[in-house]
Amino acid sequence: MDQELMERIDTFLEANRGALVEDLFALARIPSVRAGALDGKPFGEECARVLDCAIAMCEREGLKTKNDQYYCGSAKYGESEHEIGFVAHLDIVPAGDRDGWDTEPFEPVLKNGTAYGRGVRDNKSGMVSGLYAIKCIKDLGIPLKHSLRLIMGCAEETSMEDIPYFLAHNKAPDFCLVPDTLFPVCHGEKGIYGGDFLMDAGEDFIEFKGGFATNVVPDKAHAIVKGSFDLAALQAKAPKNIQLSAHQDGLLVKASGTTAHAALPEQSVNAIRVLADYIATNGLVSGKSLEAVRFISEMLSDNYGEHFGVAFEDEPSGKLTCIGGMADLEDGKIKLNINIRYSVTHRGELITEGLQRCAKEHGVEYVFDSDSKPNYIPKDHPAVVQLTKVYAEVTGTELPPYVMGGGTYARHLPNAVAFGPDDPEEKLPLGQGNCHEPNECQSIDGLLKAVKIYICALLELDKTL
Repeated sequence: MDQELMERIDTFLEANRGALVEDLFALARIPSVRAGALDGKPFGEECARVLDCAIAMCEREGLKTKNDQYYCGSAKYGESEHEIGFVAHLDIVPAGDRDGWDTEPFEPVLKNGTAYGRGVRDNKSGMVSGLYAIKCIKDLGIPLKHSLRLIMGCAEETSMEDIPYFLAHNKAPDFCLVPDTLFPVCHGEKGIYGGDFLMDAGEDFIEFKGGFATNVVPDKAHAIVKGSFDLAALQAKAPKNIQLSAHQDGLLVKASGTTAHAALPEQSVNAIRVLADYIATNGLVSGKSLEAVRFISEMLSDNYGEHFGVAFEDEPSGKLTCIGGMADLEDGKIKLNINIRYSVTHRGELITEGLQRCAKEHGVEYVFDSDSKPNYIPKDHPAVVQLTKVYAEVTGTELPPYVMGGGTYARHLPNAVAFGPDDPEEKLPLGQGNCHEPNECQSIDGLLKAVKIYICALLELDKTL
């Protein structure tokens, strides 16, 4: 790489460090969780507000912007009809129980060079890194054959219907980078599958609830059980992850676990399973209520769909994973929502068949919800090879491309891969700091390094696409 250019890029990044943090914080202060459609805003007021904020940043930098009816927005630099895209999302998952946070989720702060707040990592850092990569190329006057387009979506964490809307009204870029994962290059994404099990709640539950999003392993769950109980005796024997207290109609049982993204559940502890297992094994309920919690406890006792009868594994992407993301008591039935990330050579239809078989065997109901097919590009694809090389040259670390269980916009775009901005060697506390977790955080040094990688990647792609 051109050493003089690298030095100019480094000077730009240091000069713009403060502005980058200010922009990241401005976005993170907006609680852009999807809500109901309102006055031409399909994902609610806050998703519209964060898009307005992001578009204003792009206009400040002299980019040509477009708002696609608040489904998404975009900003373009250059006049060529051939484009390289940079696609990030501005919506977030809910903050969850704020007792798990050391800071206020929507009052971002900087501590020892690390930003804290919901969305600072997933994925508002992606939007900011794309903006500053384009700004650097523009401000340094580096000539390009391609235009650069920053696309900003507002429904990635839910339906991802924003990108199909964009593609229906705009030409797709020739190639897209999606900054919503780990470096180096994610050349494949597992399928994302969802559905609900419904079971008769019986007569013993007033409430049974856990989780706040389908794609998050819940760290909190609770139930209110009818009846009279020896509270002191139960408390004396309760494990540390169970809290018991009196309720006017019986007993309040609270369970705690360890959260994680649904794509990476290996070290998580699902609070819904903790709750169901405790109730099932301590004589708190009977009849249909007991059958329901036994079913939940058994089904969620592994993270790989083995008890559901849908386990699968392949060479490119490894094991299928399966979590129970949410549970709730509705109309006399407990609804258990499941989120499955299935291997790239597998098919969602086979999962549906397996889950229906499981439901029939246990006398419960299963309702299919969604199936987002896998995305897979061979690791020897020229762009994958080139981006892997760029990462190695900028960081001095050689790492192979990989397949992941997470889902990004890459699965909805032609010619796209997920690429950073997260450092694969960064170590975060278990259940803290990562995407969808309490105390979500982003190293600013790490983000600036990502911007440098993106600048170099855009320059290299511009030469060869």
